Amino acid sequence: MNGQLRENPVAELIREISLKKFSGRLQLQFEKVKVAVYFKSGALVYAATNLKSLRLSEYLLKSNLITAEELKYLGSQTKDIDLGKTLVAEKRISAAQAEQLQVRLIVDVLRVAMLWTDGTWEFDNRSNLGDAVAFNVDVANILLETGRRFPPAVTLTRFRNPNERFSPVTNPPEISGLLPGEAFLLSRLDAPMSLDDLKALSGQGESETLQMIYSLALVELIHRENWKRAFRDGQTETDDARKTSSAAPETPPEVPAVVAPDPVEAFLDRMSRAESHYEVLDVDANSPMSDLKRAYYDIARKHHPDRYRSNTSILSRVESAFARVTLAYDTLREPGPRATYDSKLEAQRRAARLAQSAPKGTSSGTGAEQPSSASKSDESANIDPAQLAEKQFKDGFAALGLGQRNVALGLLGAAARTMPNEARYRAYYGRALAIHESTRRLAEVELQAAQKLDPGNSEYRIMLAELYRDLGFTVRAKGEVERALAMDANNNKARELLKSLG
Repeated sequence: MNGQLRENPVAELIREISLKKFSGRLQLQFEKVKVAVYFKSGALVYAATNLKSLRLSEYLLKSNLITAEELKYLGSQTKDIDLGKTLVAEKRISAAQAEQLQVRLIVDVLRVAMLWTDGTWEFDNRSNLGDAVAFNVDVANILLETGRRFPPAVTLTRFRNPNERFSPVTNPPEISGLLPGEAFLLSRLDAPMSLDDLKALSGQGESETLQMIYSLALVELIHRENWKRAFRDGQTETDDARKTSSAAPETPPEVPAVVAPDPVEAFLDRMSRAESHYEVLDVDANSPMSDLKRAYYDIARKHHPDRYRSNTSILSRVESAFARVTLAYDTLREPGPRATYDSKLEAQRRAARLAQSAPKGTSSGTGAEQPSSASKSDESANIDPAQLAEKQFKDGFAALGLGQRNVALGLLGAAARTMPNEARYRAYYGRALAIHESTRRLAEVELQAAQKLDPGNSEYRIMLAELYRDLGFTVRAKGEVERALAMDANNNKARELLKSLG
C-alpha cells in the first residue's frame, strides 16, 4: 500500500494505522530525506531517518554522554538501536539514559516528517522490528501538536464536505494540555452537528476553528465522519460511517453569498466571518459598556433562537450563532474578563508584528517572504518544507520576543532541524537555548554552526560572545566581540558589550 502525502498526510496515516492496529513499517520520503516509522498492533514503537543531524550519535555527542573518540571506537555508522544497546552493555550510559535519548530522537524525527505536505508513503506489514524494540512514545500529543502547527491553508483542504457531521466521543482518551479554545469547543459539542454549526459554535474565526477541529479529531477527542482513508483492508470504522462517507461525496466549500437579502442569513453570514468577540457584537474594541449592552440586546431582539422555534431548517444554526453572541457578551460585560481577553488579542497582534520583524533571508530561498494565510491561493496546499520552516522560524522568533521560551525552543528547533543550512534558524535556536543554564552548551553548537554558515554576520558573533560571557568565558567573549567590531566598526551593541567585559 502506498500513496502521496498530499492526499494522505503523515498524521492521518499514523492515526489510521493506530486505530486499525496494524503492524509494520511506514516508509516516508520527501526528496532525498527518508523516514521509517514502525508499528506493533497499532502502537508506534520506533522511528528513524537518514538525516545525519537526527542520529543517536549526534544526540549523544550534544548531550556530552560520550566523546567523539568513543564514538569513533564504537563505529559512527552503527545503527542507532545497536549503538544504544552497545553503550548500555559496556556501561558507558545507563539503560534509562539510552531510552530517554532515543525517545527524544524518535519524537524529533516524527516532528520533521509530520509537517510534510508533499512526498510519498508506503506501508509494508511484513517489515517489523524485533520484540525487544518498543519505545513508549506519546503519539497523541505529537498528533495534537501537528494539528495545531499544520498550515491553515493545508488544513482547509482536509474539509471538503460542508455537510460532514462531527460528534462527541463516548470514551475520549485522556489528553492533557488542551488549549482554552479547544476545551471550550469540546464542552459545547454535546450532539452531532455539521461543520458550519461547529464553526459558528466555536467563538473563533474560521481558520482557527478548522485548526482546532482537525487537531481534536486527529486524537479522537472529536469523531468525524469522513476521514479520507488510505487503507482499504481491515477497516475498523462502522458501516454507518462508511455509508455516510460514500453517500456524501467530498465537494469544495461553497463560497458564501455576497448579498443576503434575508436578515437572518445576513446575521449568520456575519457570525461566520467574525474573528473576535467585538466583531461578533459588531462594536469597536474601545466601546463603553453601554454600547456593548445595546448591541447584545439588539441582536437578542432580532435573532434570539426562540424566534425560530418553528423553523427547524435554520434553528440549529441560529442557536450556534447566538451561543457565540452570549459568550462574547459574557466575556466583555465585566472589566476583569474583558481586560484578560483584550490582553490576549494584544498578545496575538504583538506576536504577529514580531513574526513580521523576524530577520529575513539573504536569498530568495527560505528567507523569501511568503504571503499570509489569508491571501494564499490554493497552491499553498503544496507548501514545501522550506516554507514551513520559515513560518516556524517567524513564529518562534515572536515567541522568543514574548518570553515564551519553551514555545520558541520547539518552533525554532523544528525550523533548524528541517533546514540545517539556514544560518538564521541555527542562530536564533542557539539564542533560545542560551537562556537556560542547562542548555547553554547546546546553544554554543548552534551558534557556532550559524557562524560557519554565515561567517560575515557580526550579530551571530555578538550572540556567541553573550553566551561566553554568561558561561564565564570572558576571554572568548572578548575575542568574539572584537571580531564582530572588525566586521562592523559602528556596531554600538558590540561596543557596549566589549566595555562591559572590562
